[in-house]
Amino acid sequence: MKFQRSTLILMSLALGLAGFVYVFEIQGKTQQQEIQAKQQQIFSFGKDEIQSFTVTTPQQTITVERVTNADELKQSPWKIIAPTPFLANPASVDYLLMELLKNQSIPSDPNSGIQKLTVSLDKLKDYGLDTVTDKIEVKLKNNTTYQLRFGKKDFRGESLYAQINSPQPSAKEVTVLVISGDILSAMNRPLEEWKLPPEPPEQPKQTPTPTPSATP
Repeated sequence: MKFQRSTLILMSLALGLAGFVYVFEIQGKTQQQEIQAKQQQIFSFGKDEIQSFTVTTPQQTITVERVTNADELKQSPWKIIAPTPFLANPASVDYLLMELLKNQSIPSDPNSGIQKLTVSLDKLKDYGLDTVTDKIEVKLKNNTTYQLRFGKKDFRGESLYAQINSPQPSAKEVTVLVISGDILSAMNRPLEEWKLPPEPPEQPKQTPTPTPSATP
């Protein structure tokens, strides 16, 4: 069965259009999902972009940076440089960075995730952001620096008011984030928990006791 040339052209156009629509819809949906995911993150940069970070609490200030020494890398990719030099516990570091970079939305709860409030500068004290004692400063490999400042918990006690960077004195309005309070447990830990645990000492090899031979 032979098709007319015009029919073949129309079929080709239809197939091409269907393929274009399919690709466009798939790519558009994927891009939209990526945008929505980034909107539910405090920061959109990745863990591999971080060069160092400093955690400040009322109890202590700890600075951690990436390890470059090959021998140290065998034990941990991070090291504490203040208040005392020491290799860092990767589990403690990963837990903090996970909380800092995770998607905070919960699929089963449409009201979950990061909320953004626009408030006047003189209202920051209502959110505990006028005099900040808890903060995290992150420095990326490209030397860009971000600071996350923490205020009070919300009325439910589950979420936390926070702000990225200090507000400009000339600003009339600022953005306040409402984020998961889980990050506090990741940053408020004693110095010893930030340190790499010492390796357990090797147990001396025991010489097996010879089995006495049976008397004939």
